Amino acid sequence: MTKKPMILTAIVLASIILAINFFPTSVPVPQLSSLTDSTYVTYYKKACNLEDSEACNDLGDVYFKDKDYSDAVEFYKKSCELENSEGCNNLAYMLDKGLGIERHNWHALKLYQRSCKAGNMKGCYNVGAMYFKGEGSKRNYYKAATYFKKACNADVASACNDLAYMYANGKYFKKNITKAIGLYYDACDMGEASGCNNLGYMYEVGDGVNKNLQKSERFYEKACSLDDYPSCDRLEAVLGKKIRKITTKEDFESAKKACKNSTKGGTMCYKLGLYFEDNDDKDLALKYFETACERGQSQSCRHLGDISK
Repeated sequence: MTKKPMILTAIVLASIILAINFFPTSVPVPQLSSLTDSTYVTYYKKACNLEDSEACNDLGDVYFKDKDYSDAVEFYKKSCELENSEGCNNLAYMLDKGLGIERHNWHALKLYQRSCKAGNMKGCYNVGAMYFKGEGSKRNYYKAATYFKKACNADVASACNDLAYMYANGKYFKKNITKAIGLYYDACDMGEASGCNNLGYMYEVGDGVNKNLQKSERFYEKACSLDDYPSCDRLEAVLGKKIRKITTKEDFESAKKACKNSTKGGTMCYKLGLYFEDNDDKDLALKYFETACERGQSQSCRHLGDISK
């Protein structure tokens, strides 16, 4: 369960953009069969009863995916009792969020620590997140940084992202934008959307770096491809500044992708409408104008009004 991966995005915009992702790591949902596959469940339950800790944890994942949180807790608990570090991490998440069990941050922290001590780096990251937020313990940036470093060094992308945030904002460390950018790059390279989003924002507004809309576009596009929808919206905004009018195939493809993936703004949808209008495809033009208007693009709404006069 990756906690809401610190997806700093336009979601929380400026502050968001360098903000931290701190919801402890969510329980991973592997590609397992559905609960409707009774044969699968039966055999995994037998394995769990025979004290196979991985089978118990996997069953917890399946029940979690089906939102049967109370049963998920029972299997995670059994897995953790069998000294499975992933099971302990996942049980801690359930306690931390109050899913299928009464919420208790202190117990969650202790379980994350147990998971970390057993070598589970996601558990280490979650310990850092708890100390950063002051959940289950007093806020302690030193301990947060220590655990983030440990997890980041083990290639936990969210830890690198959140460590970067601490450098960027002078939390425990002396503010160091160069160090922050390097860690955001590491996080982004490892597939952490928040790291990509944060880099996109920094290059968009020139926060510690020279403004560079091409780089901003590249990082927002990567974050968007990782299903960070606020980054999709920022991508559309950046393209709106860069592409004044669609004149090339490259512009056209970029605009289509941005319009398709964004959820608000509508700038590129509007420009696609103008493109199709110029090319005498009224049906497609209206489609894009309507989409843009629905997303709050005022020019599209006004243009639709002019068309209907």
